[in-house]
Amino acid sequence: MITFQVEQLYPFVHEAMDLFQRHYEEIAERTDVIKLDPNLELYNELHRKGALEIHTAREDGQLIGYSLWFLSQHVHYKQSLTASSDVLYIAPEHRKGMLGVKFIKWTTEEVKKRKPQRIMFHVKPFLDYSPILERNGAHFFEKIYSIVLE
Repeated sequence: MITFQVEQLYPFVHEAMDLFQRHYEEIAERTDVIKLDPNLELYNELHRKGALEIHTAREDGQLIGYSLWFLSQHVHYKQSLTASSDVLYIAPEHRKGMLGVKFIKWTTEEVKKRKPQRIMFHVKPFLDYSPILERNGAHFFEKIYSIVLE
């Protein structure tokens, strides 16, 4: 049975390291220059302050996906809470049927409980799930470009 839940940083982060690596290998830019090295101290500090929310997808207790959110007042709009999707991942072997759609809908509804004025997702052009977001009320807002320096 597949379940979705809100979890604490620990023990989640220790269990998630294999999925983090798989996610990195699938979407990371310039892995020859930028190595996976999660700043667990910063994640812990953000979680302790209530500025990080962790959502997971599990099949019979086994972690198969996650959605991590940063929650903060936007630097331009200090009266406005923004929920920014840090990472969203479902293991490829579980990307079938409606699981991804259901998880995205669930994680979005769950983070809405924090009462943000805006929810932001970052979507890679080569792994584009924007149609799912649009069906859930999102709209195209901004492009982001990257320059990786050696």
